[in-house]
Amino acid sequence: MAVNRLHFKEVAKGELCMKTKYALCTALVFLLGTCAVGQQVSVNYNHNASFSQYHTYAWGSNNKNQIQNSILAQVAQQDVEAAMQQKGLQKVSESQNPDLILTASGGEREQTSWNAWGMRGIGGGMGGISPEQNVLSTMVISLYDVKQKELVWRGVAQDTLSNNGNKNQKEVEKAVDKMFKQWPKS
Repeated sequence: MAVNRLHFKEVAKGELCMKTKYALCTALVFLLGTCAVGQQVSVNYNHNASFSQYHTYAWGSNNKNQIQNSILAQVAQQDVEAAMQQKGLQKVSESQNPDLILTASGGEREQTSWNAWGMRGIGGGMGGISPEQNVLSTMVISLYDVKQKELVWRGVAQDTLSNNGNKNQKEVEKAVDKMFKQWPKS
């Protein structure tokens, strides 16, 4: 009898160990899945500024950090111009003394994410964790009050770029829409 109890304890301990490994692997999958959530957009603005006083804007010509991907830069510029027009702002040249100077900056960095997988079978199971390279992109839209010489509004969007150019263009459009939905009430 003592041998059977000892054997039962060893088996139970082994099953508990496998269950614990399985639970940890499952938790890791969910944790990593939440890290790869979609687009993040945030907006901040000067709450003391009266946005009803702004009627014109121009693109800033001295932007060292402008978006480098020419296709996405064109898409972003078109989307931002459409959003500014919807807010009642007219685009003018910088030499026409606009109320606001607008800049769009962007950057990309490679990031490694980890995908965990596993399955349980008879006699144990198998699983693994594999790395995946992603490109995390950031777009920053800034508006400066020309007369006050200060930042009055900034929108920041972050997302992972896809290998699909059309999908990336739609993500830029969504980001700009989300930013300008948070435009201050006049």
